[in-house]
Amino acid sequence: MAGDAHTLDDIDWEIIRQLRKDARMSFRRLAQIVHLSPAAATARVHALEGAGVITGYSATVDPSRLGRGTRAFVRLTATSATTRSVTAAQGIGENHPAVQEVFVLLGDSDLLFYVEAADLTQLDALVTDLGDYGQTTTSLVVNSLSNRN
Repeated sequence: MAGDAHTLDDIDWEIIRQLRKDARMSFRRLAQIVHLSPAAATARVHALEGAGVITGYSATVDPSRLGRGTRAFVRLTATSATTRSVTAAQGIGENHPAVQEVFVLLGDSDLLFYVEAADLTQLDALVTDLGDYGQTTTSLVVNSLSNRN
């Protein structure tokens, strides 16, 4: 198994699916699900990690339980799509406590921010700061239908 996605077989894909659902699953349980010995399943996981396919493990949390019940996506279309302007806006996102992830886009917008804010006031402050670099469009998240992690 190499780092190239085209070399992953059905067992590798099933291991990835299972670990996305439950990253704390024991190697013994994973082995049962994918019909391998525990040693073979462990070796497959280590190979996926070594190839950079699996880059880490994380916990899924409920933002509202953390006092961050206002979730939104904020798109920024830079007024002047210069590297300096986009980099400065990206820096705001990377340093703002409510911003969970920043995506660089191709197309109509330049950046997309996934935000988990304490309230609308915190979200508004972020949008105001980003507005210095271009036009923003904000979409509030009402509900999440799936989480594939």
